[in-house]
Amino acid sequence: MKIGVESSIHLALVAQVALLPLTWAATGFRTVGSSGCAAQMVFIPPNTTTVVFIDNYHENHGGPGFNPQTNTLGPSWLYPEGSTVSVFGTQYNLSDNTIRALRPQSDTFCSAGAFFDDGTLLNVAGAEPGPDTVAEGFDKLRTFSPGPCTEGACIQDWVEETTLLQHKRWYPSAQTLVDGSVLVVGGSDAGGLVLNEASINVPSMFVSLLWLNSLIVSSPLILFVAYEIIFQDGRTPPAEFTLPILQFTDAQNLEPDYSYNLYPMLHLMPNTANTNQIFTVAGSQAVVWDYTQNAGIKTLPDTPLQPRTFPSSATSVLLPLVAPDYAPTVLMCGGSSGDMPNPVALNDCYIINPLDPTPAWTPTDNLPNGAQTMSDGILLPDGTVLILNGARIGCGGGQMADDPVLAPVIYNPTAAPGSRFTTQPATTIPRLYHSVAILLPSGEVLVSGSNPAVGYSATGTVGSNWPNFDNNGHHCALQQQQKQSSAYPTEYRVEIFSPPYMNAAARPIITSFPPTIGYSATFTVAATLSGKILSGPVEIVLSHPGFHTHGQAMGQRMVSMVNVAVPNSNGFTVTSPLNASVMPPGIYLIFVVVGGIPSEGVWVELVTG
Repeated sequence: MKIGVESSIHLALVAQVALLPLTWAATGFRTVGSSGCAAQMVFIPPNTTTVVFIDNYHENHGGPGFNPQTNTLGPSWLYPEGSTVSVFGTQYNLSDNTIRALRPQSDTFCSAGAFFDDGTLLNVAGAEPGPDTVAEGFDKLRTFSPGPCTEGACIQDWVEETTLLQHKRWYPSAQTLVDGSVLVVGGSDAGGLVLNEASINVPSMFVSLLWLNSLIVSSPLILFVAYEIIFQDGRTPPAEFTLPILQFTDAQNLEPDYSYNLYPMLHLMPNTANTNQIFTVAGSQAVVWDYTQNAGIKTLPDTPLQPRTFPSSATSVLLPLVAPDYAPTVLMCGGSSGDMPNPVALNDCYIINPLDPTPAWTPTDNLPNGAQTMSDGILLPDGTVLILNGARIGCGGGQMADDPVLAPVIYNPTAAPGSRFTTQPATTIPRLYHSVAILLPSGEVLVSGSNPAVGYSATGTVGSNWPNFDNNGHHCALQQQQKQSSAYPTEYRVEIFSPPYMNAAARPIITSFPPTIGYSATFTVAATLSGKILSGPVEIVLSHPGFHTHGQAMGQRMVSMVNVAVPNSNGFTVTSPLNASVMPPGIYLIFVVVGGIPSEGVWVELVTG
């Protein structure tokens, strides 16, 4: 048996919450349903019309009886058959806005995720055990199968793998590699904290030979390193790993350039050698690291002025790669300063091309509505970036922030400097710590979550110890910045944000496409607009929505492919990505974009060989 083989056991518990009409909307937000649990993480199982939400283990009231129209809570939602365990994972059906309970076997708190090449989601790490039958999650591997779902009804559930991570991890990051395996980087081996410390940092790892087809694990070899690779098909991992930028000492615990290193930023860089050269940021340190050769490619300038990884929680997006050059540009916006005890949210944005001969962080337009921390950056199929959620005061962490960001902004990298951002209609729902957003196949963006209290809270007010809280057994050097007068209860409402292109009178429709494509190959896509041959500028993009949590979009990427119109037809001859460093093997969405208006996306598998 290999990692990701679906269990035959599933839960048939479906919550029929009060539903809102399935209607298209003009630019802006509409509330459509309930997430069931607090949506701390989100991903789309490929070849389905669903999204999956993951929470940490606690009581939830977003299931049967919850009304998203009035925001009226339901009773405590428990798993069936006399269970005392609260639901802390759900699958949301985009077709009818119903939810189905999913059952992780271990605590998924502040975990990470990336996809194997067959579309199976690997969820790694977690936290302390729950009070009931929820196991400790720090070293756990969980998988969730892709579609298509049998007869349209999804019944898959989480599979808890018998193999384990080689080291306990909390707040790690994950990235699919060029061979379809999954890289796991960084973290802490203790939970319930905001600041990492040297004594619990993960600068060491146990490396094992994983024969995963038969689930046999050899004796571990202990190395002083910071990352590991998970294989689905039984290949042997490399023998040694190091990542110096994740290491720090006790004397550096209160130096944010080093200790602000949780949820490191990872972006796979395109390269002709087809190796795992990954742009990596931890604290303020930035490198391009070759995770195949375990070697540094180049040391980059530090992030400007401040550390940018958790709890700074800046937004980081690899802008769309454009064929044939695929020159990578990373956009980084906002986050929080390293000031103690009260970090200050930031409004600055920078771009960097990590593969330039002399890479530099170049200022671009500032966030137009002020400072933002803990925001999500979503690649839209028209090549722009939607930035939403988060706060204007404070930093990442439980009740560490206030003044919610209600109005999204869209960044256009091709617009003239000074006019790259446009402000969008605001929501009325605060989306603070533990909020998520993700691109849907429709071209819209699903938004959910917000649970600053971390556990379930009907009031969302601060506790009696405010502004102090414990961090690794002692008072944290940071203080909670949520105001005593503020109230941000556990949020279950699911919204859909419609970008401006949804106002178009008509959108392209993809009429034919191949189910599978290879690398550096040509294939044909056909599309029409109002039944006619497409005219004007046509772009065909391959997009991965990614795995989203804590403002990190793990694995999110997009490539614009070369296309040539087939004369007198609806067809286009498209050239697929050069190699797996441009887009790792996996299942992606194809969009056809005409004059900035995208079609709905269709799923296609990108394979090696």
